[in-house]
Amino acid sequence: MKKRGLKKGSITRLTGFSFLPSLFSLLSLFAGFLAVFQIFNGEFPTAVYLIIASAILDGLDGTIARLTKTESNFGVQLDSLVDAIAFGVSTSFLIYKWGFPVEFHQLGKVIAFIFLSSGIIRLARFNVIKDAGVIPSEIFIGLPIPIGAISISSVVLFFKDSLVSSNNVIVFAFFVIVISFLMISNVKYKTLKKVNTKIGLKLLFFFAVIVALLIIYPEKTLPLISIVYCTSPLYFFFKKIYKKKQKKVREKRSHFSKLEK
Repeated sequence: MKKRGLKKGSITRLTGFSFLPSLFSLLSLFAGFLAVFQIFNGEFPTAVYLIIASAILDGLDGTIARLTKTESNFGVQLDSLVDAIAFGVSTSFLIYKWGFPVEFHQLGKVIAFIFLSSGIIRLARFNVIKDAGVIPSEIFIGLPIPIGAISISSVVLFFKDSLVSSNNVIVFAFFVIVISFLMISNVKYKTLKKVNTKIGLKLLFFFAVIVALLIIYPEKTLPLISIVYCTSPLYFFFKKIYKKKQKKVREKRSHFSKLEK
């Protein structure tokens, strides 16, 4: 059977990429790569800051690609592979090294792998959904892996020292499992890709306040932001229920007003 070959021009078109977004992706990878070394050296707060820096760079690469209209399939694949390392691998090592003392190392390996595998599955599903174009761009299905990594990192930053109490270890393990489940769940999370101008100005001011708090009180602000985002679907769920109830009330009032006439 004769094999079909690819011409040089075809390969170039398939792997075409934009320099600036790809550069930010690689910088994100480098930050996650450095975080791994800091974790093995026991410099956990430094590793957390590197993971946060990686998440910021990861957000910038997609934003730059959209603004410059240079999004490509190569860029999507590169971004996913970078996320797998920068957030999946680095955070799984952080979970193992920080959260589980020597007597819990075997449990730590299992929990760390649960997070890593969930993150990889999440990334693979994201690519499939994006290719199919069945979900609006302003919605994420499942918790994004950068947010999952930041949620874990926020706990490390809050407590700083490694866990020693067996009760704390079990609670931390449960927390990691919950975050892992959210990543592979069908829970819908909002993105900021489509924001009205009026809301956008308020949102810009809000972000300025958040950035200021992150710089001054990172160990308190980061866990709070993580909790708010992870539980945000509950807000939209109850908001949807409230709107449905309000709609029924208006329909009843309209019905009774028609009967009175």
